[in-house]
Amino acid sequence: MKKATLLIAFIFMVAINVKAQNGTRYFSLRGGWVAESAYIGTLSYDWNTRYFNQNEVFVEYYQDYKTPNIKTFMGGFAVKPVLFRSKNTAIRYRFGASIGTTTTSFIAAPQIGFEFSQSLGSGFDFLIMNRNQYVLFGDTPKRWRVGVEIGIRIPVN
Repeated sequence: MKKATLLIAFIFMVAINVKAQNGTRYFSLRGGWVAESAYIGTLSYDWNTRYFNQNEVFVEYYQDYKTPNIKTFMGGFAVKPVLFRSKNTAIRYRFGASIGTTTTSFIAAPQIGFEFSQSLGSGFDFLIMNRNQYVLFGDTPKRWRVGVEIGIRIPVN
């Protein structure tokens, strides 16, 4: 009887720690191309919420390679509700906003896009992301930024 009670207690404790994606956290590193003449690099911290949705806090660096003095540093937040999910694949909308600076002035940018993630095993994900943002304020000549990023998401827990 004692062994059965210990076994049931052990199974109950293990079941309490199972999260089924709720609460999983990641760091991700992405890089990509922005239409016409720029590249972008992003470092982010993602965490899963209910039903495989995610939230993201990110910092990004944007550099125009045709005009080297156009560069921005921004940080922001994005909400990523799931559009489609299968066993190893997820497609999410991406809604967010960021604030930051060019080398001379303040800027802000609302964002919308999509994220495709494919599980690579051991919690790692391969990412392809579309980011569309419109830069408000500032002295940047290119307001619309439409780009594609590729990266990897690394599990923290």
